[in-house]
Amino acid sequence: MSHYLRNQAVRSIREGNAVFVVGAGVSLLASGSAPTASWLGLIEAGMQRCEDLDPSLKKWRLDSLRILKGKDASSKVSVAQDVKDHLSRAPGQQYANWLADTVGALPIVNRGILDVLSVARTPILTTNYDDLLERTSGRNAVTWDRLAEMQDEIRNPGSSVIHLHGFWRRQESVVFGYRDYSTVLSDQASQAILRALLAFKTLIFVGFGEGLADPNFSALTGWLTSTLSDTGVAPIALVKDDEYKKGAIARYRPVGINAVPYGPMYDDLESFLSGMKNESQGPLTEDPGVAFGWEYLGPTLKRFHRRIEREFSPDFILSISGPGNYAPAYCLAHSSEGVPVLPAVTFPREMNDSGRRDWFQDVADRDGWIHCQSDEWEIFLPNLLRDFPTGAHALIFDEEVTGGDAQLVLTDVLAGFGYDVKKAALIVAPECESYIDFYEQVVTGKFVFPW
Repeated sequence: MSHYLRNQAVRSIREGNAVFVVGAGVSLLASGSAPTASWLGLIEAGMQRCEDLDPSLKKWRLDSLRILKGKDASSKVSVAQDVKDHLSRAPGQQYANWLADTVGALPIVNRGILDVLSVARTPILTTNYDDLLERTSGRNAVTWDRLAEMQDEIRNPGSSVIHLHGFWRRQESVVFGYRDYSTVLSDQASQAILRALLAFKTLIFVGFGEGLADPNFSALTGWLTSTLSDTGVAPIALVKDDEYKKGAIARYRPVGINAVPYGPMYDDLESFLSGMKNESQGPLTEDPGVAFGWEYLGPTLKRFHRRIEREFSPDFILSISGPGNYAPAYCLAHSSEGVPVLPAVTFPREMNDSGRRDWFQDVADRDGWIHCQSDEWEIFLPNLLRDFPTGAHALIFDEEVTGGDAQLVLTDVLAGFGYDVKKAALIVAPECESYIDFYEQVVTGKFVFPW
């Protein structure tokens, strides 16, 4: 992850120069993955409603369904236009009824992501038609065709959510088919406001999980490409780790957007944003690799714990004595499983003539502790480590791994007991990255923890 780009976004939030641009991914998270929270799911629901009102449209629905499964975004927009045309021609305000029954009726299952966005006191722009943000924040809905209200929100954020593609209660504002996209993109007043934002604000795209394949996203980036060359502030798109690794930089950079990964799962987005918000309320260092404050570490360790639980689920954790215990202890504070943490006691090897080390070794030897050595450390392991069942998941967890072979030595010891061993650290040096299974950041310079 680019610490510079993340730091730039935090600074923008802190200084009141950030704008969140919210996509369907946020509504999907908040609604518990309700199908009509996504653009494609909404089209499918519209096709089904069209056939229900006119059974002769069954073949059209099946043909259109095949188009939706393809990769051509413009063809999908054409299907959306067909849905709108069919519903608008049906007697009885069927287009408005369908909007109310779908995006207007989305449940709020997980409100955390909505709360994080709302309390940041930054302008919120969204391509979503729903009112999930309004229902949790108390903000009003402002649509792209209400110029004065948009300007008020930009100047004094916190009272409204700006709907770039319309709001379900005002069906005339909803941008759904290709004719709607043409209308909003040719509206000079609303486009002027967006261009002005780009000159002074950092746009942070949140919840555009389909990225450039999302027509709502590509509709925005179409004019961003020509505009961004004249500004010094590039937008940031928050993307999943796998999307980032599969070439997000190469895909987003041509349209003037920087990609920043937020975690391996969609639900990591909430904790990532929470960390940025919390950090923006405290002192900001020039390099986040220099000083790690609690406002950053809190949500980071929470996210780190969730990732380890998902991918490994340790039966016990071996931590390192002293400050190295803080990171695993904080992670375990978020666990409901009661995973035992066993500390390894360490002494620098240059302390071989230390009376304290000799005293501890006598006590450890009498109790059957395991004694091993790395390049830099004398390590004593509690004898309980022998008693877990074969195949138990053992996690070696330290706050930092910046050199030496201590974790490799401990891995050999635990593997010798027949355990499945993984290694974790909050931060690692580049030369250690290859053999640490779980880590949050790669740090090359000096750093400071709050403990």
